[in-house]
Amino acid sequence: MIIPLTSRRNGQPGAEPAFNPDRHLAIEPPAWSVSLRGEAPSHRQSPASIAAPFRVLGAEGVMAIGAATRLGHPPLKFLAALASHPMMIDAVSALAGTWVVPAPVPAGGERFKPADAFDVILSLTDDGAWRAGFAMIQCPGTVLRQTGGMPAAYIRLTFLSEDTVVSLRDVEDRVGDPDQARVAWVRHKALITHRKLGRLIGNVGANQDRRALAHELWDALSDAEHAVEALTSESEGLDIFYAN
Repeated sequence: MIIPLTSRRNGQPGAEPAFNPDRHLAIEPPAWSVSLRGEAPSHRQSPASIAAPFRVLGAEGVMAIGAATRLGHPPLKFLAALASHPMMIDAVSALAGTWVVPAPVPAGGERFKPADAFDVILSLTDDGAWRAGFAMIQCPGTVLRQTGGMPAAYIRLTFLSEDTVVSLRDVEDRVGDPDQARVAWVRHKALITHRKLGRLIGNVGANQDRRALAHELWDALSDAEHAVEALTSESEGLDIFYAN
């Protein structure tokens, strides 16, 4: 029987592992954290915290992502799913002191990193400064923790606050591939809208003022509206006509 190489199923050698939060996630809060608010550079909108390393992945998660990394296949989809999972975002938001989302990351391209972004550095090996599956926060220009030589078995997940302005042109200029940039940027905008709508649904009160509700709803939808406007005019250069 001849099995084409392109038909490998997930889990076979060379296949990228699929992210399964029930099996792979094991997020635990750090033992301690110290806010950098008031001490961070003035250009930063949302200073992060100095925190003890905190667990992100369980044993199965470490094995899945580590196997793919050792084979030379960066598990981009796995990392994207990890960074955008609600539990991961909530954990990083709690440490940052504000609502955050993953920065746009094009598949196989350069990571887009605005000045307001910070990294969550994930350890994939027991040979580093902390055990595999643990992470730490790193702000640009601020040494939060001495980590040694930072071997290749460390991976950075970049986050930024929800109110950071990221335009389609910004991502296109950094990525160089308009198609990849467009997909990464739309996912970024859609994720922000999804997060804001989720919080609005969970916090709507029976006695809430109608004007306040309208403002919160518009704020939740504004990123999707921005994405539609940019895609129909700035990116494609087409005139869109809507029929009554």
